[in-house]
Amino acid sequence: MPQKYKEDKMGATKEKGITLIALVITIIVLLILAGVSIAMLTGQNGILTQAARAKEETENAAANEANILSNYEDAIYEAIGDVPQVNDSNPGVLEGSGTEQEPFVINSIEDLVVFADNVTKGTNTYQDQYVELGLSLDFNSDKSYVNPDSENYAQYGYNGKLKEVLNTSGFIPIGTMEATSEGGNEEKSFCGDFNGKSFSIYNLKIIQDKKLEGDNNLFVAFFANNSGNIKKLFIRNATININTECELYPESAILVGENTKTGIIQNCLTTGNIEVTNKAPMGMVSGMNVAGIVGANKGIIEECYNGANIKINYSSKDNRVAGIAGANSRTGSIENVYNTGDIFSEALVSQEDNACNIGGIVGVQVGKLENGYSSGKVSSENNEDSLVRIGGVLGLDNNTTSVTNNCYYLENTVNPPETNVNISNVGEAKSSIQMKSQEFLNLLNRDNSGMWKFSSAKNQGYPVLYWE
Repeated sequence: MPQKYKEDKMGATKEKGITLIALVITIIVLLILAGVSIAMLTGQNGILTQAARAKEETENAAANEANILSNYEDAIYEAIGDVPQVNDSNPGVLEGSGTEQEPFVINSIEDLVVFADNVTKGTNTYQDQYVELGLSLDFNSDKSYVNPDSENYAQYGYNGKLKEVLNTSGFIPIGTMEATSEGGNEEKSFCGDFNGKSFSIYNLKIIQDKKLEGDNNLFVAFFANNSGNIKKLFIRNATININTECELYPESAILVGENTKTGIIQNCLTTGNIEVTNKAPMGMVSGMNVAGIVGANKGIIEECYNGANIKINYSSKDNRVAGIAGANSRTGSIENVYNTGDIFSEALVSQEDNACNIGGIVGVQVGKLENGYSSGKVSSENNEDSLVRIGGVLGLDNNTTSVTNNCYYLENTVNPPETNVNISNVGEAKSSIQMKSQEFLNLLNRDNSGMWKFSSAKNQGYPVLYWE
């Protein structure tokens, strides 16, 4: 065989071998790359897995964002005062028939003024009748009035332009307690079913500056007194200022002055400020019951929240002030409530028989209180001789008749005066971290599963009620 042929054949074989090896190497490299690519695509940290995870996180973030935006709606609504324009063709006349199927509907401030007057004058207590809010109303907004400049409401106690009077002299409460010619008292109370439908009353203002003598009582709140059912009513950014010389017990609050034995209050909230001064005559057996939700409770308060700041100034002997109820009587029942407002009392004069009972939830507890907490400050000043009973949950507990269970307060929020003070040991102090924990939520929910929840957009991470 020719030498050249041998060389050519061997060269071709060698080239084929090299090509085959290169092909094998290429295939191996491709397989390796494919393996890496598959791992990158399908592994625990692969592209597909990461994409699926990112999609899920995006969906969760969108849902969470929607929830946060929903929770902030009330705050934004309150800040900008953007209430809807009322559409009330017959202001001052409540539409509906008062039945459960066709309740009376309050569609404007004018409707609210007439409704309040009906109860206060005893024209209609709405016994066995149903009333509801048709929309949120803002005393400061022209949108909440059919005619804010109307001067046709003098017969209801508003002399001048309606909006202007309501924002200077203030709203006249729904209901009253007034003296009779026989020397007694006649209580004109709301006795129906009022459904706020989770709408809000913004910028309520009540101003009372009067001296009362004898057996007259002063009931001051949106509802001065209640013998019916009030639910899902939110009163936001209220201003209550009371200056009186009252010989008996002024019942003052933002929502209800006195809640009678038949009164039921559910799913309501209050925010704003209330300040009450009672310069009672020296030596008189007098005092005040002041709170955000109810001044004096003889009925039922359930699933309510107070965020209003409360201050009392007194020269009277027996005062009760707190976030939820100033006094909770023997027949009173309060369950699943919380307070974030600051509570403060100050004695105008210093005398030994003066006393103030100040608590985060209840001032004086004689009835039942279960499942609640307070995170607001509770403090009292200028009481050199006057006795102060103070506590994060209660000011004074009449433990011979009262029942108090599962109640808490934020540690370091009780600031008593330096002298002449009794500090209540009712309730358990919790740190901020503890109050924001799942364990604390479980404590509140132990007898009411689902009653309490956490909301990232509300209450600084502390528990809120299920309806918020």
